[in-house]
Amino acid sequence: MKESILIKIMRYFFSIRGVLDEHSTREVNKIATNAFMYLWIYTGVANVALLMVSDKFLTHSTLIWFLFVNLIVAWGGVSFYVTRKVSKLKLNYHEVSVEEYPKAVHQAIIHGAWFGIIYGIFCYFLLTGVQGTFSLSRILFTLFIVVVGWTSDTQREIGHIVKVE
Repeated sequence: MKESILIKIMRYFFSIRGVLDEHSTREVNKIATNAFMYLWIYTGVANVALLMVSDKFLTHSTLIWFLFVNLIVAWGGVSFYVTRKVSKLKLNYHEVSVEEYPKAVHQAIIHGAWFGIIYGIFCYFLLTGVQGTFSLSRILFTLFIVVVGWTSDTQREIGHIVKVE
């Protein structure tokens, strides 16, 4: 059975490893459907709330913060939900032999680096609307986010590598 592009994306971003049998595929599809419904309901409620706000409160900075909060809740909430469900189903465990363990750790470090860089670039451009186009504090904060994203994702990835005899 050929995997859809969405399953491939979920595999990469949420570290789903191994072969997805029919039961696991159903579970991943259920998780994706629930995440989509959460996102759809949240978007609807947030937009209705924004429409109910008086015009005198809708300044440029208010809309930037509304966007910022929506991105954090939508991506952060959905990512947290999917990551927890995938971990609960043990779909993110990577079984390797003792000889393949160093290579698996190296791949986890590379995956963590890409995660940190992408997350840092996202935060850099997100802060453009808040702090202007160039500031030292934004660059330092972005570097901090890259390091934190890299180390946390690498630690999580390495923690899910299981040596098999």
